[in-house]
Amino acid sequence: MKPKTIFDVGMNNGDDTAYYLRRGYDVVAIEANPQQVEKVKLRFPQEIKNGRLTILNVGVAEAEGNIPFWVCDTISEWSSFHREVASRDGAPHHEILVPCRRFASIVKEFGVPYYLKVDIEGNDGLCLNALRGGLLPQFVSVETSDLTLLDLMAELGYTRFKTISQFHYLPLELPATPEQISYEKAQRQLKALGPLTRVLRKTPARRLLERLGNKSRTEGDWVFPFGSSGPFGDKLPGRWQSHKEMRETFETFQKMMRSGQKSPFWSDKEYSFWADFHAAK
Repeated sequence: MKPKTIFDVGMNNGDDTAYYLRRGYDVVAIEANPQQVEKVKLRFPQEIKNGRLTILNVGVAEAEGNIPFWVCDTISEWSSFHREVASRDGAPHHEILVPCRRFASIVKEFGVPYYLKVDIEGNDGLCLNALRGGLLPQFVSVETSDLTLLDLMAELGYTRFKTISQFHYLPLELPATPEQISYEKAQRQLKALGPLTRVLRKTPARRLLERLGNKSRTEGDWVFPFGSSGPFGDKLPGRWQSHKEMRETFETFQKMMRSGQKSPFWSDKEYSFWADFHAAK
């Protein structure tokens, strides 16, 4: 395992890569969308030049070759090999052909990373399956698109798990964590201002409430942009859970959403329960 290397699979606009570089890691970033790749090359020219950042403009697939890829024209994070993902809410999208590699070949070329972040809209399982029978990253995360991904991480040998919201980087736990309670309290107080919101927008009290409401989006002086994957590893909030407990917790939250309960973990959209499964050895 390479202790100073992170794989950013699904680089998108490079916000996660920026955080990993800031923390001193070398990054191998994988992105199928060539438009995003060109933007990120302009964002990190020095890091690419000195070898700290390697960008692969490829998709991850079951076989090598050029495969149709759907680019969402309005929300780049929705771009996917699955058209139904790229076209959510009737979003405009178009098809391109992208060169693809099996993830096992990428691991063979660059080695096993310390942390593997995967967010590739439907193909996350391909990366996990490629780890079977070999060395494992110390930490790994994938989108919570399917509970079978959590089960697969356990099958690979991971024993500690967290589920972290992509909205506010709050951990899913029962009972609610202090971080969740603090966030919800700040949001209630901001909402209670009602008609006074405009008047109080620049007052110290309002700024304090906003800071409390966004505390989970910060790490020191770093602010995680919306759409990024947030912290990882030992920097994650909350406690590590067993596979069994994590599965039961996540299923409980799914039932809460389906029953219409309000929560900071989702909005009124059916697909809005965005979170990541994190696992550690």
